[in-house]
Amino acid sequence: MTSWIKKGLGLTLAACAGVIGTGYLKNAQFIMPSEYKEIKSLVNELAEHNDLGDREITFTVVPGSWVGWFAENLKLCKEDSCGFYDELNPYKKFKGDKAYEINEAIRQAYLFDAVQGRSHSHGTITLNRSSFRTFNSRREYLGCLIAHELVHFLEDHVFEDDKYVSENKKGLSEAKIEELENKRSRASEIEAHNNASLMMNNTGYPIDTCLEELKFTARLSGHGANTEPKDSHPGYEEWVSELEKFIASQKDTAKVNTSKTDIRWRYDRDLNALIMTPKLNKK
Repeated sequence: MTSWIKKGLGLTLAACAGVIGTGYLKNAQFIMPSEYKEIKSLVNELAEHNDLGDREITFTVVPGSWVGWFAENLKLCKEDSCGFYDELNPYKKFKGDKAYEINEAIRQAYLFDAVQGRSHSHGTITLNRSSFRTFNSRREYLGCLIAHELVHFLEDHVFEDDKYVSENKKGLSEAKIEELENKRSRASEIEAHNNASLMMNNTGYPIDTCLEELKFTARLSGHGANTEPKDSHPGYEEWVSELEKFIASQKDTAKVNTSKTDIRWRYDRDLNALIMTPKLNKK
C-alpha cells in the first residue's frame, strides 16, 4: 500500500473516530443537565425496591404551560392552540423570528411556574423544569412527584379512566359525562399519590413524605380550594384527608418486599430525553 493511501486511510479513520467520539460525548450521561441526573438517581432508588414494570419509560424536562400562556398573550399562536410551546426544549437557545420572545417566555416560566408533571399513556413522563427549582434541596419531594407519575403509567390510568367513563356514561347528558370524567380523574390522582407514598416508603423514606410534599406543593402553587365537580384533581382538604386516611391504614401493615427492577439508561440530547429500559430477565 502506497504511503499516500495509508495516510488518507489514517485520516479517514481519525475523522470517523472523531465523529463517533463527538456523538458519544454529546449524549454522555455525565454531562447531561442536572435535572436529568436527579431523575436518574431517584428512579434508580425507586427501582431498587419497587416493581417498575417491563415497559420503556421516557423522561423529558419541559418549560411547561406558562410558556404556552405567554405565547398566547404574545400572539405567537391562536387561543387554546399553544400546547406546542409547553413542550419546547428549555435547554435550547432559540434563534430566528420571535426568538427573543420564546427565550424570554422560557426564562419567565422557569422563575414563575411551580411544580408539575404529566404522564402519557405511551410511557413519556414530562416534568416542568421549574419543579426542580421549586423543590431545591427537598429531594424526597421530587421523588414523590416522579413516583406519582410512574404510578399513573404503571396503572394505565389514562386507558382505565377512559374505559370506565365509556362503560358508565350511557343515558347521561354531556354535562354529567364531564362530571363523571372529572370524578374518575380525581380518584386516579388520589390513587397515584397513595401508591407513590408506598413506593417511597419501600425505598426507605417515611410513609408520610408524599403527604408533606402535597401540602408543600399546594401552598406554593396557591391551590387551597375545595373540590368542585368540574375539577380534574381533588381540592386541598379532600386530597390531604384521603392521603391521611390511607397512611393511617398502612401504619400496622408489614412492609412488603417488592421485586427489584433492573434498568438501563440512555440519554439523547437531540430528543431532550432520558430513556429508562427495564432489563428483562431471561429464563
